Amino acid sequence: MNNFAKKLKNEREKKKNLDPKWTQGYVAQLIGVARPTYTAYENGTKQPPMETVNKIANLFAISTDYLYGKTNNPTPTTRKDDLLNLATSISRAFHDFDALPEDEKQFLFEELPETVKWKLEEFRKHKARILEQGRKNHN
Repeated sequence: MNNFAKKLKNEREKKKNLDPKWTQGYVAQLIGVARPTYTAYENGTKQPPMETVNKIANLFAISTDYLYGKTNNPTPTTRKDDLLNLATSISRAFHDFDALPEDEKQFLFEELPETVKWKLEEFRKHKARILEQGRKNHN
């Protein structure tokens, strides 16, 4: 069994220990595949397409990097890290704003509001997925 399969099965089993409805068939239905296909994912005999991997990660509120063994931290932190990096960059830019060339000042005025809106919307979507997953787990 490969790393992906082990982590996938472990995540489902954790859910199943809290709520017996989290069978392979139930998860298969939630991600839109047949039960035998999902079973093959857990057994490591079949690798899901990236679209399905993303559905699995969203369903379990974990990162795809965790599923693939690139990190031991299951919590998806990329968006949070991106937001923190953006905030740091903004802070640095405005700290030295007067020293910036005019074209960079203009760029900040034009692009910053949309970038912040986009990052905030991404964060809200991620937060909503986690909250929805929490509600599903309690029902």
